[in-house]
Amino acid sequence: MDTPSYDDPQAIAALRAVLDRYPFTGENIRAALGTDGEILSRPRELPVQLRRLKAKGAFGALVQCLVLNEPTHVALMREALAPVTLETCSAMRLLRVEGDRVIAIAKLVPHDELIIASDLRILPGQPAPNDHVPGVHRPSVTLSHLTVRTPVERGLDLGCGNGVEAILMRTHVKHVVGTDVNARAIEYARFNGVLNGTPDIDWRVGSWFEPMKNETFDVIACNPPYVISPASKYIYRDSGMRGDSVSEQVVREVGAHLSDGGYGTITVSWACEPDDTDATPVRRWVAGTGCDAWILQYRTEEPLTTAKTWNEEDALDTEAFARRIDEWVAYYDSLGIKAIAYGAVVLHKRGGGANWVRVDPLPAGRLEPASNHIQRVFAAGDHLQKVADDRALLDERFAVPETVRISRISSVTGPVGDPQLALAEGLGFSAEIDENIVLVLQRLRGNRLRDALSAAATAGGISSTDRQRFVSAGATLARRLYGMGFIERAPDDATVKTR
Repeated sequence: MDTPSYDDPQAIAALRAVLDRYPFTGENIRAALGTDGEILSRPRELPVQLRRLKAKGAFGALVQCLVLNEPTHVALMREALAPVTLETCSAMRLLRVEGDRVIAIAKLVPHDELIIASDLRILPGQPAPNDHVPGVHRPSVTLSHLTVRTPVERGLDLGCGNGVEAILMRTHVKHVVGTDVNARAIEYARFNGVLNGTPDIDWRVGSWFEPMKNETFDVIACNPPYVISPASKYIYRDSGMRGDSVSEQVVREVGAHLSDGGYGTITVSWACEPDDTDATPVRRWVAGTGCDAWILQYRTEEPLTTAKTWNEEDALDTEAFARRIDEWVAYYDSLGIKAIAYGAVVLHKRGGGANWVRVDPLPAGRLEPASNHIQRVFAAGDHLQKVADDRALLDERFAVPETVRISRISSVTGPVGDPQLALAEGLGFSAEIDENIVLVLQRLRGNRLRDALSAAATAGGISSTDRQRFVSAGATLARRLYGMGFIERAPDDATVKTR
């Protein structure tokens, strides 16, 4: 299969200028397709979407060809791409002309500010090569949002695929390396680097850390082929390694290649007991890495569900689908796998003291960029290692991040239920709180926790006999809120007078 050519940077820049003119964004594409969800379409939705695109003129033609990969009329595509010619796009190996139709060779889909090229989507029942290069999908988005974004010297996108994570890194990392064992993926990544104005990324072909040897990095992102399966069908999905050993290997190796103070984020899956919410196997993986670890668990499912999910391309052939499911379930039975969990591991390299591990469920719903939230949680975790007694927190100064929200549900007769505390960023943590906690949060503002609790007690009418218990409970609660990123330590000059 062809991959796009990156030999003519000027032509690629001209194409990007055309796409930006519309602009070729997720928001505009969803509006043109009439969908509020993902840009990618299911086959049954195509007839409706193609008819919607007819009314969108040149932009509709672009979406039809480059996003839906449906044949598009030559005249419309010439108009849509002008001043870039069809011949130029053909030379880039993005499309080809067959009579009066334009046929897509690659898919182009926006991801936030980027536009990412990939192989055409695999449809149910459609064969695909082992070295297929997928586009941006949910694990890619999850990984990008869970990657720490601070200015650093060296970054690594391990198993880079189409290169999206490496390109995102280039906005805050001076020297970025992107590696993949799939040579076709590296070719796509090179093209995407040029298309998105980051031609200076260091792309390398090789398995895992072989191309890096003893190099270390300040930030590492990795979306490995973590699916636990007996298959070796796709490089991007199947590692060929037994059980969940690929996830374990990557977690350990990422830890070993982080610089002091560096962060690594890895999407993983692991075999577990059905009722294990403590990520017991992953805790073993991170032990001895010299890293603090935050394990985020998305979901846990039975093996049959996993077998179904990853083999639905065979669903059109009922007998083949059944055989594939039986093969996968037999594999799980042979390994004694009772349940499979999915999640991510965020590592922070830190010497000088015992490392800590935290496990949280990743809340359902849309994940937002979480870099600031992650850094708050790790800073709190490091500090709390040294502060075993909650009472010691009373003399610490805390503030509430601007992204923390307090909401109340009201009826015509007044508030209904307790206030809700939520983060309008990152992992979107939320919790029910009472009015006394609201009073405390409103009075932190860089003040000592002790003073904020005293002021809240006064405002809330807490009696003198109950104040000691109120302050003690407040210190314990502060530890929890601090560890979850709802409050943060404040500099001494951040104090605002309490009322």
